[in-house]
Amino acid sequence: RPPPPRALLLGPMRYDVGRGELWRGEELVRLTTTESALMRVFAAHPHEPVDRLTLLAELDDAQERAVDVQVTRLRRKIEVDPKAPRYLQTVRGAGYMLTPD
Repeated sequence: RPPPPRALLLGPMRYDVGRGELWRGEELVRLTTTESALMRVFAAHPHEPVDRLTLLAELDDAQERAVDVQVTRLRRKIEVDPKAPRYLQTVRGAGYMLTPD
């Protein structure tokens, strides 16, 4: 298995995997602790669905619906159109999948 890339490109966004930073051009986009934790998981498994239980394990004491809420918030920061996500997709019955360029 190849090592994960150092940066993931998400359209106008760039996620620095090593630093856990999300950038829009030269502008650093602030991520909450929870959003950072989710991005770390997604970045470790690009193009692979990550199930809710795996994501829940990363969130301190969240309920399952909290994962959906956090993914929605993350989409607002990543996606050009959060209602029609291109990069952070829902995979029916499997969870969520990050699909960088």
